[in-house]
Amino acid sequence: MEERRNAFVADCDAQSRENAAALLEENGFTVRTAGGGRALLQTLACERFDFLLLSLVLREMDGFAVLESLPALSLPRYPYIVVSTATGAENRARALSLGADEALAKPLAPEALLAAAERARVSASRFAENAVALRMDEARRRVAALGVPARLKGFDYLACAVALCSADDRLLSRATTLLYPRVAARFEATPGGVEHAVRQAIETTWTRGRMETLARLFGNSIDPQRGKPTNTECIALLAEQLRKAYE
Repeated sequence: MEERRNAFVADCDAQSRENAAALLEENGFTVRTAGGGRALLQTLACERFDFLLLSLVLREMDGFAVLESLPALSLPRYPYIVVSTATGAENRARALSLGADEALAKPLAPEALLAAAERARVSASRFAENAVALRMDEARRRVAALGVPARLKGFDYLACAVALCSADDRLLSRATTLLYPRVAARFEATPGGVEHAVRQAIETTWTRGRMETLARLFGNSIDPQRGKPTNTECIALLAEQLRKAYE
């Protein structure tokens, strides 16, 4: 059974907000709501959401201001953002230019909202993709600092996985179904090949790598019976360090 996803509905119109929240809850989401942009940003900074329905008309800060503020938040998970507005194509185009993933016209058709929510299930947000692009060089540097040989395929796969997970932590719990396929798509590889190459890179590093560096970074977090981290343990630690470096 798939885990329940988290959504946020931000709209200053109470009826629109309640209608959208009820529809999403009926279709597998746990939903938070707000009527103001400032309250939305405060919640995004401390809670994780998979999907954000963002009206451009909000109290305190409008939807445009929210979109402009998001890059400054180094979030462990950037939600897939669908903007809603009744004010025309020009404003929808501006919202998309600021990083929204989709823009829908109000009043929202239920089928359109649910279709967007389904796309969010399998798609990375544009804010997450932008964060990945900005962090790739630093991810490669951190993987190299572990002592992973750059000649191994797993070096690039591991760096990519670290960058991806630094912007979308849900990938860590869905490595087989989401993380490895996304890394594979970037390198024209297979998900199984990615998983195997990352494991080989980790095993090689813990056999021949810089043990002082490894002990300092991983400390007592590694099962002494195994002697080395699993793929996801290694990716998780590096991803968390990478994200914090951009806070």
